[in-house]
Amino acid sequence: MNERTKWGHWFWGLFFLACAAILIASKMGWFSYQANMWTVIFTLILAAATIKSIVYFSITGTIFSLAFISMLYAKPLGITNLVPWTILGAAFLLSIGLSLVVHPFKRKFHHHQHVFINETGHDGQHFSQSTTTDYESYVNVNVRMGSTIRYVQSTNFQHAIINVTMGDAKVYFDQAIITNDRANIELNGSMGDIDLYVPKAWNLQVQLDSFMVETTETGLKPTKDGPLVSIIGDFKMGDITVHYV
Repeated sequence: MNERTKWGHWFWGLFFLACAAILIASKMGWFSYQANMWTVIFTLILAAATIKSIVYFSITGTIFSLAFISMLYAKPLGITNLVPWTILGAAFLLSIGLSLVVHPFKRKFHHHQHVFINETGHDGQHFSQSTTTDYESYVNVNVRMGSTIRYVQSTNFQHAIINVTMGDAKVYFDQAIITNDRANIELNGSMGDIDLYVPKAWNLQVQLDSFMVETTETGLKPTKDGPLVSIIGDFKMGDITVHYV
């Protein structure tokens, strides 16, 4: 077990112990603000979503998790007149603004992370519980207010559907094999980040219906002498980064 895995176990173990203590304390009336059971439960869920989004550098997930928490405690915070549309609108604008500001630094982080993977053969986020591997020809990835890492190692890859809403997904196709010289990667959703790791030989053709989406390419210089892979779908407000490996 590596150090990050140990850290993750300790952190989440202590987090859930603290959640149990907060739950008991709130029901015993030890807090000045009395929250009902559902408010406490949703607070714990959103707190976990916030922490996970911060760990994965998901600006949209972090902003909206905090926005929903503020809506739960609008009365003690004195912001009832802002619920819900003003808070959601501000969260929406903050997500766009911060994504544009932070994107260059985030891209640099992903570049260094990719170099680390190439040099060591290990993923820097291997400790994530959302990491899975697919061997099927048809792959489905669904992310909503969270993060996931998916390794596609199909020997007859044909189609992938990646749905991301207020989250981020990293999908590795570097071990996927296309036998019929053609495949599709379908991207759907909004307010998210998608990182695609593909072989440099793949001939990627972007036919995506998008709005306020920045698509960038990084990594090795693509040769595009391999199978045709079409990027299709409907994606709004986010970042799509193609890493050639």
